[in-house]
Amino acid sequence: MNTQPILNSFHAPSAIAAQPLHSIIIPNGNRQVIIQTDQLMCIEGSGNYAFLYTSDGKRYLVSKTLKSYAAILDQLTFVRVHKSWIINLNYLQEFCEYDRSLKLRGGREIAISRRRIREVCGILNPLVKCA
Repeated sequence: MNTQPILNSFHAPSAIAAQPLHSIIIPNGNRQVIIQTDQLMCIEGSGNYAFLYTSDGKRYLVSKTLKSYAAILDQLTFVRVHKSWIINLNYLQEFCEYDRSLKLRGGREIAISRRRIREVCGILNPLVKCA
């Protein structure tokens, strides 16, 4: 019996990318916590760790890089705005191009890096006017 085609389908990045990610399972002490991606407000990177902030005000520390989350999250909903931040556009409340900052629901303010301001403006272009 040849299992190679089945194994390839599990490891094919295109097969994984085609499926939208609806939840993330993370370790929290001795338990596993399931976070729905629509409840994930933003992710803050800190070296080889990341803090996941949820809409209910909780913060989870995980031992994964921000780059690994950027690769698996929906690119239309989650945007990397800084080397240390990914935001969920569904929680965006204010955008100030002049001082390159965003404000999320709940009051969290996040700076947009100079390097990513054009990309962020391109994404927000249908909503706001960017120079």
